Amino acid sequence: MTEEVIRKLLNRILKDLFFKILKLQAKMVSRAAEEPISRTEMHTLEAIEESEYVTLTQIADKLSITKATASVTIKRLVKKGFIKKVKAENDKRISTLKLTQKGEDSCGKHREFHEGLVDSILHEFKIEEYPYVIKSLQALLDYFIKLERSF
Repeated sequence: MTEEVIRKLLNRILKDLFFKILKLQAKMVSRAAEEPISRTEMHTLEAIEESEYVTLTQIADKLSITKATASVTIKRLVKKGFIKKVKAENDKRISTLKLTQKGEDSCGKHREFHEGLVDSILHEFKIEEYPYVIKSLQALLDYFIKLERSF
C-alpha cells in the first residue's frame, strides 16, 4: 500500500470511528436511562461522578462549555432525576452537584461502553503490541490537545 492509500484509509476510518462512537454512546446511555440523554448531559454526569464536590463553574471549565450551557444542562439533569443540587454546609450560596441513583446507573452504562471500546482494541493485539497501540492513540490525543490550544 502506498502512503496516499493509507492516509485515505486512515481518514475514512477515523471519521467513521468518531461518528459511530458519538452516536452509539448516546444511544446506549439513553437506552439504559430509558430516556434521551445528550452527549453534554452524559459528560456532565461523568464529570460529577469523578469529583466529590463539584460546582456548575467547575463543570463548565472541565467540559470547556459556557456557564450558560452548563446551567441549562444541569437544570435538565435535575428535572430528569439524574442529579441533585446540595447546598454547601460552610457556604449556603454555593451548590454542589451529586448524582442520584439514576445518574449513577447511567454512569455505569457509560463506563461499560468505554470498557467495551478498550476490550475490542486489546482483543485484536498481542500484549507485546500494546505499546504501539497506546503510542498511536497518544499521538492522536496529543494532536487534539495541540489543536485545541491553537484556538
